Amino acid sequence: MPNPASLIKTARERLPLNALYLVLWIRSDPPRPNDFHWGYYFHKSSTGGTKYHIRNLGEIERVPQAKHSQLDQVMRSHDGDVNSIPSVTCRVWLFTILQKLIQNGIVICSSCDALQQECMDFGNQHSAAAATLSRTCAISGYGSAQAKHFSLYKA
Repeated sequence: MPNPASLIKTARERLPLNALYLVLWIRSDPPRPNDFHWGYYFHKSSTGGTKYHIRNLGEIERVPQAKHSQLDQVMRSHDGDVNSIPSVTCRVWLFTILQKLIQNGIVICSSCDALQQECMDFGNQHSAAAATLSRTCAISGYGSAQAKHFSLYKA
């Protein structure tokens, strides 16, 4: 098994800059079907980017430099009232933010339902491998959160 640090470094270097990704984290080991924590990852440089999910907050769109600050504003738009979103979960939050990104012309998506299904299918297909990588990274001292943070799924 390759060194987890080199896998993470290689992934960061290969991701296109200024790309916005939907990210799925597995919640259990062994993974359960359709059971993911959902978030966004905005890849700003070859050394990393910004993770957004409702705790602290697959490429879906390239974000022009001029829209970077607007992207961050939209992502943080519910920081103060996230619990007022009806039946809020990380997935509900993600698609609420996606609608705002679409409305602001940052992302183009013709069907949020189709995107959600595609992400579920992709996540289910690769969740066992993600769990194995997560265990390997934890044993190697890199921690499962880091391993899952870089399980980036192109949508």
